Amino acid sequence: MEHQEKNIFSVQWHPEAMATNDDEQMLSLFKLEIEAARLFRKAKWIHHHHISIDSHTDTPMIFPGEFNIGKKEGGKVNLPFMEEGLIDAVVMAAYIPQGPRDEAASRQATSFAIDRLNEIHRQEKINSERMGIAKTPQEIQQLKNTGKKAILLGVENGYAIGKDLNNIQRFKDLGVIYITLCHNGNNDICDSARGHAEWNGLSPFGKEVIKIMNREGLMIDLSHAAESTFYDALENSQYPIIASHSAARALCDHQRNLTDDQLKALAAQGGVVQLCLYKGFINIEAEKASLSDAICHIKHIVDLIGIDYVGIGSDFDGDGELIGCRSTNELINITTRLIKEGFTENEIAKIWGGNLLRVMSIVQEASAHK
Repeated sequence: MEHQEKNIFSVQWHPEAMATNDDEQMLSLFKLEIEAARLFRKAKWIHHHHISIDSHTDTPMIFPGEFNIGKKEGGKVNLPFMEEGLIDAVVMAAYIPQGPRDEAASRQATSFAIDRLNEIHRQEKINSERMGIAKTPQEIQQLKNTGKKAILLGVENGYAIGKDLNNIQRFKDLGVIYITLCHNGNNDICDSARGHAEWNGLSPFGKEVIKIMNREGLMIDLSHAAESTFYDALENSQYPIIASHSAARALCDHQRNLTDDQLKALAAQGGVVQLCLYKGFINIEAEKASLSDAICHIKHIVDLIGIDYVGIGSDFDGDGELIGCRSTNELINITTRLIKEGFTENEIAKIWGGNLLRVMSIVQEASAHK
């Protein structure tokens, strides 16, 4: 028996006989397992003492109506899995697929997003002893201090804004911390990584969206955006941007991934790329995509732009999963691998939340002082 990412042994093993028989081969095997246990213990210590955030999940979208994240209901993200994997916070995104851009369809997209956001709010009512909705870094820390999990809200696809800029404020009032400007297809805001150039970046409406998001303290998310949109957003935003679930194109040549030049530009502005665990963005041979590949992406990004500009955005329940890391309760496997690769406690804390919280704080504090 073997596993690409885990130590699995199918043997009958009696370690109590090692010392008397002086069995060096068995002793080496025993030491291997002891080291794995040591790494896991250290990983748990780090998660207990530092905030861990998964910046992008699509959990509200895998159920047609009501659901309950207090139970293991078939998805990859829920409170039991967060508790098992020692993950403190996840962003649950109201995802809206790109559709027609007429007035009626735009209003319908807004209504759908609000419905999904309200469904997440309902989770706080039915699971109040185990979770809370957080809007700020301080609230995430407060929930961790009380032993509760933090759920944060996002909107994936600015199509949900429709043609009414007032919807940005409506989303903020519901607790949204970021809006992904587009998804798979151009919209009224910008060009997508998928599709032909329509605006050559941001539209005039999109530039107004950026301005209002800056004013309201919402992070601008450029995952799914075309390169032209990416650079336009950097130019038009007063504050750092995020890519809530993206990977490195140098390691997996996919149009959704960020080039090295994009990563450098993002870091120069103080932003952060949250590594996506979607297999097609991690390995060009998607079915072989594994935790080891994800670690390679993290190391590439750190080597290229430094430790301060990378995090984790799993895309779980949006088809994100890798061999060795398939759901929230397995995210701690990333930590054990980072320890094994020589990352320090402080560096791992930055990857698991510190970097994203830095950007979140800058964006929100700048808005509060206006």
